[in-house]
Amino acid sequence: MNSYIIPYLDPNKHIREEDPLFSEYTYGDDGDKGIILKTKVSKGDFLFFYKSIENNPYITAYYEVERVLDVQKAKMDNTIMMNYQNPHLFRNKVQENEVIVFGNPEKSMILEHPLVVNRALLEELSIHYNPSQNHTELQALTLKLRWKRLNNSQVILLLEKMNPLNNKCFLEIHKVLESPIILDETEKESIVKARLGQSIFKKTLLAVEKKCRLCGVSDERLLVASHIKPWSQSNHNERLDVNNGLLLCPNHDALFDRGYISFCADGAILISDSLEDETRVFLNINETMKIVLNVKQQEYMEWHRVNSFEKLYLR
Repeated sequence: MNSYIIPYLDPNKHIREEDPLFSEYTYGDDGDKGIILKTKVSKGDFLFFYKSIENNPYITAYYEVERVLDVQKAKMDNTIMMNYQNPHLFRNKVQENEVIVFGNPEKSMILEHPLVVNRALLEELSIHYNPSQNHTELQALTLKLRWKRLNNSQVILLLEKMNPLNNKCFLEIHKVLESPIILDETEKESIVKARLGQSIFKKTLLAVEKKCRLCGVSDERLLVASHIKPWSQSNHNERLDVNNGLLLCPNHDALFDRGYISFCADGAILISDSLEDETRVFLNINETMKIVLNVKQQEYMEWHRVNSFEKLYLR
């Protein structure tokens, strides 16, 4: 693995075109840096981008590399030229060793909460830090970060800090899902629900919830981490968003997952008319039940009401 931390120069401060172009997950460079990208970086490696915010360096985004192309070759691909706007593709003269990196949009991320880089983080990353007295803290940290090559354990640590769901176990699951074994979306979702939903996602939900949202069952062994918007229907960020989850007992998870119950924006339960009164009693659901949803959960729940509950209800 050849992953790097790379400075992002704000175009508003440096009077230049934006690059990396986060809206399309591309990044271009040339010269010595182009050589590094062309000869060292390949599919599956990570590029972490940082910039200074209020006199501290912060990692603001990362790409998982999908491919690296010479700009000249990329300019000959009509599909690339129609779908990407990176400035390196549209300059009249191609520079020496000019390349463009494409990040995988499903596995790359612009951080909602940038990660501050300080002495403590460098220590966790086992990066030796002995700043010169002639440099400010910001200058010393910036010099230490610029085009810093990272090993696999350092990459995993950064991913864990940026998103608690992006840990080693999560990366291992990705490898399984990308193996030569052919899986359809239902089979993939089953694997994720069994391995991700019951481990990483569940641990994250347990950090904020301690029991079933509806009935109060608190035995962790019996609780299910249920996605509000299913894995197969979610983008990369939604799949990893803890707000896209409810902690439920097996009975209530099955009802929610199959669209027999949902919730209004105010948390009031919605129950399908197809469930008989006797079934409702046995499964411990009634019209008085209500849960608390934050703003982000309300957005996911709206999707569930329209695409899961209402579709079942109207059949």
